[in-house]
Amino acid sequence: MKKASCIVIALAALLLSACEPAPLSGPPDMPLGRHECKACGMLVSEDRCSSALLVESNGRREYFFYDDLGCMLDQVRKGLENTTIVNHFAHDYNSRSWVSVADATFLFADPAKLQTPMGSGIVAFSTSADAEQAKATFGGRTMSYADLAEARRVWMEERYGRPKSQDGQPAGKGPP
Repeated sequence: MKKASCIVIALAALLLSACEPAPLSGPPDMPLGRHECKACGMLVSEDRCSSALLVESNGRREYFFYDDLGCMLDQVRKGLENTTIVNHFAHDYNSRSWVSVADATFLFADPAKLQTPMGSGIVAFSTSADAEQAKATFGGRTMSYADLAEARRVWMEERYGRPKSQDGQPAGKGPP
C-alpha cells in the first residue's frame, strides 16, 4: 500500500510541475491596441516606435510595454521599484520586428523631423546601415543603447531642468 501511495504522490507532483508554464523569455507577442504604455498610459497602437521590457518581480516575469522608446528610457532611468529588468526590446523601425536593444542601433533625431507617439524622435534599427540611411532622411545621431540612455537624459534635462529632490535641491540624474 505504501508503494502505491508513493507512486500516486510522485505522479501528482509530476503532473503539477508539467502544468507550470515556462518562464517568459525573448520578445513579447504584442497585438496593437491591447496594451497600455507602462509610462504614459496611452494604448500602444504604433509598432515602429514601440518597445518592451521583460521584468521579474517576486519570481514572476512579465512584459512592460511602451508606445515610444523615450517612455521606456525615462522609466528605466527613474527605476522600477522591486523589479529586475531581464531584457529590453525595441521594434525595428523598418521591418517592425523585435530586436534586443543590445543588438540595435538607434537614431535620435529632432522630433519635428522624426515623429514618434510621445515626441522623443527615437527609433531603433536592426542594422547600423539602416540607421545611417534613416539618418540621411531625418538627420540626428546614430548610437548604441548605452549612449542613447545618456543622450536622452541630457536632452530631458536641457528641456525640463534637473529634477528636484524632496528637500528642493537638484537631484541626481533623471527627468522631472
